[in-house]
Amino acid sequence: MSKLFLLLYFFTIVLLPLRGQQKVSPPKTVKAQSKSVKAPVKDVKPPVKSVKAPVKSVKPPVKSVKAVAKPAKVQVKSTAATPIGLSSARSMRLAQRLEAQNSIVLLKNEGSLLPLQRLDTLRILVVATGLEDESSISQLIGRYVRVDCITMEPGDKPGSFRRKLKSANYNLVIWAKGDKFQGERSKDENLNRVDELSGLEARHSLVEEERAMLDEFPQGTHAVYLLFGSRQFLSHWSATERANAVVVSGGSDYDRMDLSAQLLFGGFPAPGKLTFDLPNFKCGEGLAVAPAGRLGYILPEEIGLDSLKLAQKMDSLVRIGLKEKAYPGCQVLLAKNGKIFYQRAYGYHTYSQAVSVKNDDLYDLASLTKILAPVPALMMLADQKKFQVNRKMSDYWTDWKGSNKDAILVSDILSHQARLRSGVILWPKTLDARGIYKADFLVTQPMQGFDLRVSEGLYLVNSFPDTVFKAIHDSPLLKTKKYAYSDLGFVLFPKVIENLSGESYQSFLYQHIYRKLGANTLMFNPRKTEPKERIVPTEEDRAFRRELLHGYVHDETAALMGGVSGNAGLFGSSTDVAKVMQLYLQNGIYGNERYISPETLKSWTSSHPQKISNRRGYGFDKPAIRLSSQKVKERYPSGKVSEQSFGHSGYTGTFTWADPATELLFVFLSNRVFPDRDNQQINKLKLRTLLLDNLVKMAGEPVKPSR
Repeated sequence: MSKLFLLLYFFTIVLLPLRGQQKVSPPKTVKAQSKSVKAPVKDVKPPVKSVKAPVKSVKPPVKSVKAVAKPAKVQVKSTAATPIGLSSARSMRLAQRLEAQNSIVLLKNEGSLLPLQRLDTLRILVVATGLEDESSISQLIGRYVRVDCITMEPGDKPGSFRRKLKSANYNLVIWAKGDKFQGERSKDENLNRVDELSGLEARHSLVEEERAMLDEFPQGTHAVYLLFGSRQFLSHWSATERANAVVVSGGSDYDRMDLSAQLLFGGFPAPGKLTFDLPNFKCGEGLAVAPAGRLGYILPEEIGLDSLKLAQKMDSLVRIGLKEKAYPGCQVLLAKNGKIFYQRAYGYHTYSQAVSVKNDDLYDLASLTKILAPVPALMMLADQKKFQVNRKMSDYWTDWKGSNKDAILVSDILSHQARLRSGVILWPKTLDARGIYKADFLVTQPMQGFDLRVSEGLYLVNSFPDTVFKAIHDSPLLKTKKYAYSDLGFVLFPKVIENLSGESYQSFLYQHIYRKLGANTLMFNPRKTEPKERIVPTEEDRAFRRELLHGYVHDETAALMGGVSGNAGLFGSSTDVAKVMQLYLQNGIYGNERYISPETLKSWTSSHPQKISNRRGYGFDKPAIRLSSQKVKERYPSGKVSEQSFGHSGYTGTFTWADPATELLFVFLSNRVFPDRDNQQINKLKLRTLLLDNLVKMAGEPVKPSR
């Protein structure tokens, strides 16, 4: 590590003031009187064309210790002990959070609607009214599932808008209500009668519009009420008969909205009890919500960490990478025991600094694709007895029978010891001697037979994937069996998955994994469905596609497969990468549903070195511990992770790692290949290793959170 790097690290961690880099997407809301409504979510089949609420964590100011508004007293005293070593300011912030936790009360839950199940079947509309920040609630709910959102204010005339909502076929409406429009007292001691009456009229207006809107929805549409406000406000709204579930809280500050959103999905158990009577509910009432095994969101203080010290350490390293141009921007996510306690977006999409990175932006995940797409699908098929790692690959890819690859085992392909070459370079075949695209392979306008889009202005002939398969078939083998990283087998796995499942590769992933997890940003070819500004560019490709790659896969082989492959091609956000990794940490269960058996997961995430010096599992990378002669601090990916840990890295600057021994999860996404792949600063500075080291050092003790 260079002296310059050490000086920079010392300077930033000691002297650099804390500045949060959290970016908030502009709210995707529609006013009730607007003339048009975007198309709703259409079940689970790709491409999904819907209005998408941002799926990110909306962080409160880290230095704030004051409540946004004085809440109604619906909380009980917290019994949680203050972690030792916290400053008074951080202790106060933790107390504020615990108070908010105890103020969330679930009053009604017909048919155990909450926590919500089968996210892939839900078509959700969020209606926000009377909240100080009406966009935040849809963003907080959007961390778990894709939603549409509208806002309503007194005087809005939905009219034809309601008819369009009916045609959208929503089956769940979440009404998030605050008391902003309730009558207010003037600043002097006298009651302002005009303000009070206008508030009552506003409330009455919303009641009538709400009833009219509910009548427009199909029979069987469920309604959940999230109520934030004073005792008077709660007394008026909590008795609604139309709601299937009712959640109340004494204020609409960030903490209460965050926890209420988590409660819907089982990320928070709602321990609060009423401390006063409400219509139809008595003091002391309050229902519990069973945990659903989904990621939750907590303060670092809830696991004994100081937010400011944690952010200082992480920010200092990330900012060195920004300063040294290791990447123009990145996302960082840290979780422990299934709770995300740190998530931030840093920098910009490119060095032009035109677009800031947000937590719900999509990165090209590169080789993270391997453990997020073909690997979980193959594990599920293995549990169904349709696939076995100890069989020959030629049993599943019959084109290999009788070839030099006939005897290769699936297990050897998954652990990169099958004597396969690293890859096949085929894109030069699409150019003639002058460097001009051959019309037999590539055209600049869409036409019949050329449906595989490889970039903004290039379309590939539909038959080219067969050329890739033939090149893999004909490729020579390495002379000896040893560890040698290879993409070739992973290029074939999507077809294997299709043959065994009877479904398309994408359909299998979307319907059986991603949509059920609520991992809606995980997708191939995101430009088909996502706005360009949500996708982070990768490289200025000057050789093959000759343009900035923006929403088209960086890897050339995956591009020649039409952007859909098993070696690369997947895009997504740190939040949704974390959902799949948490599924692995929870032994194959997420959202109260089992995807993979614990036996299969243990086998695939374990090393299988046999007589070959190879740290790899089946698809997963593993730490170099038993097989490494390096000093502990120099071992990959960190000398501090356990032997049970696993993960993967990606060529574009991505990385994720999970450790069952400490229940830690780390996700880092960047576009280090911008402006070109020659940029190796991220590796020279060892930033991903240092970030992981800091995480394990600070949060590696197996301590359960306070809730």
